[in-house]
Amino acid sequence: MLRFRLFGFPVTVEPWHWLILAFIGGALHIQEREDILRVMLFMMAGFASILIHELGHALMSRLFGCRHVAIVLHGLGGAAISQGANFTRSQQIFISAAGPALQACCGGASLVLLLLLPRSFDGPAASLLYAFVWVSLFWALINLIPVHPLDGGQILREALGPRRIQLTLKISIVVAVVVGVLMFLLTRSLLFPIVLGFTAWQNYKMLRASEQRGW
Repeated sequence: MLRFRLFGFPVTVEPWHWLILAFIGGALHIQEREDILRVMLFMMAGFASILIHELGHALMSRLFGCRHVAIVLHGLGGAAISQGANFTRSQQIFISAAGPALQACCGGASLVLLLLLPRSFDGPAASLLYAFVWVSLFWALINLIPVHPLDGGQILREALGPRRIQLTLKISIVVAVVVGVLMFLLTRSLLFPIVLGFTAWQNYKMLRASEQRGW
């Protein structure tokens, strides 16, 4: 397990984070030495991009007065954990939006850099930059869809308020199913549809629990 500090924030990177990145990067299809390099470059790009995403959350939390924020990278993403914080709903919306916003800005800036570089720019550095752009823009976009507990779902929950948690969960279920089906039709990959399907199931269980408790 990797641990370090970044801008004063303690960062923990769990082993599953590397395994998932390797899987997405094509580790199961390695046949030649060049494939190993391609997967490693994707892992580096994914790690940097997701770390930037969580750093956006952490920096915004610090801006709103929380001095104890830890970043944990796990699985497909991560979390910026604020200890002892009591944010308002509007502050929580800004915190949730800050992660994908910073990630998208860095991805967009890298895309502009790629467009400005000469066509002769090639090799591992170019592959790393291309992967970083792809991961940053795609992951920021996915995180903004209104599916709880993604950032878009967190924003929806705070915007609707605690009294409309059932509406938040219902919207999350519908959007997760629709986006999952569309992603499968577009990519023919089962990875994200499975993740969104699992998320829809978790939201359904939360919805049933809230209905039974009369929330």
